[in-house]
Amino acid sequence: WFSLSTLIPRFCQLSLHGPHCSFSCPTPVVVDADAPGPRQEEQREEGEAQGCGGGRAFSPAAQRAVGGAIERLGVQLLEKLPFGPQQPNVIVSPLSLALALAQLALGARNETERLLLGGLHAHGLTCYHHVLGGLIPQLSNTSLEVATRTYLRPGFEVKLSFMEESLARYRASPAPLLSVEEVNQWVENATSGHIANFLESIPHDVVLMLINAMYFKGEWQTRFDAQATSKSIFYLDNQNSVWVDMMKSAQYPLRLMFESQLQVASFPFKGNTSFLVVMPLPGKGNVSSVLPKLNISDLYTRLPQEETMQVNLPKVKLQYRQDLQEALTSMGLGSLFSGPDLSGISDRPLKVTGVRHASTVELSEEGAEASATTVVTALRSIFTFSVNSPFIFALVDDTSLAPIFLGVVTNPAPDDAPMANDDPRINSTLSDPPVKDSDGKVEVDNEQNDEAFNNSEPLQGSAAPPCGNQVLRGSTCSL
Repeated sequence: WFSLSTLIPRFCQLSLHGPHCSFSCPTPVVVDADAPGPRQEEQREEGEAQGCGGGRAFSPAAQRAVGGAIERLGVQLLEKLPFGPQQPNVIVSPLSLALALAQLALGARNETERLLLGGLHAHGLTCYHHVLGGLIPQLSNTSLEVATRTYLRPGFEVKLSFMEESLARYRASPAPLLSVEEVNQWVENATSGHIANFLESIPHDVVLMLINAMYFKGEWQTRFDAQATSKSIFYLDNQNSVWVDMMKSAQYPLRLMFESQLQVASFPFKGNTSFLVVMPLPGKGNVSSVLPKLNISDLYTRLPQEETMQVNLPKVKLQYRQDLQEALTSMGLGSLFSGPDLSGISDRPLKVTGVRHASTVELSEEGAEASATTVVTALRSIFTFSVNSPFIFALVDDTSLAPIFLGVVTNPAPDDAPMANDDPRINSTLSDPPVKDSDGKVEVDNEQNDEAFNNSEPLQGSAAPPCGNQVLRGSTCSL
């Protein structure tokens, strides 16, 4: 998993790219070495008064409050990004974007600062910058690497207080902005080679770039056996499908929950992170109808204990690049691109001219443990959960519940031509969800408490194989 984001102000252009930890300043950079101004002193005094500094360890509740703010930012952004046949998959890093905007907020003043904190959903959160910055070393102890760098055009004067706060809060080390090749090389190294040639060029009036790069290499707690992976159908909608490489396990420990409209499953990674899948039940809506009410942390906390079941999960490698300016403008942050007050960064007039984001996600069989069964067999008595139709996913930090990555997958094989579904029964609406029986199988809440889902047409994400008189098991049929 790799992510990159970029903000670019003119006169001072700002770029933000995914997360990774790195500190270096190979050559001297000219900055304004004046003493911190009243605003910085006020912020520091306020933080000390609230008990934010001094290496304080923040409670899980404080971390989850910030994690919830990151989630709301990510879901809101995901709603604004288009997906469809031409762009079937969207992948963003809410954490990376939050780190980028938060660093920018350190140098924002007056209405611009209020606007940014509002967009970050940080209003009312005590010690927001300290808690958010504290997630970096915590997550770096898992499978995630976070790197932040502040590139400065030689000769451009940046206030020392901004550089100090950026380094203290977000570990943003300074480096000279010399060439696009050097920046791209740093990004490529920070993402272990998975995001190359991120920038095509750097305009001459770009004097500052804030770059955040993220790399996640996760191992399943229970691995999938590569020998069991085989071709299976993934249903794009009621009419079309594609063949995908499907990872399979006959006995997989999974936390699985059914709502009246949703199936929610959590695949644990080694290292305090989880891969959460949210998939509409057949005939109960589609991923577009799920997004406006998506609450990742609530779903995560309500998941039951693990149960062993048969699991099918697509093996995918997806890439996504997008300029986020239009989406952020529709989220109310449009003034960043016109006349923001960034006087905490420099006395020169600055504005953001672009926000670029790149992400790569790869799911494979690699894991920390061997699965109990290496060959998938046709077991009549075991429950089956199959991710074979469009879904929403989140890579979640188990402590803060912050979504490190968040995305929509409507076609895991976007380079392959779709094929028509031959079976006319594929259009059937399956309205009877699975119910827990006397043996303790999964139970579904049949309350029809959401008209938005109940009235939805079975579009993307709602198709599943016809069950007839069989029982719907996840998104597959079992005898």
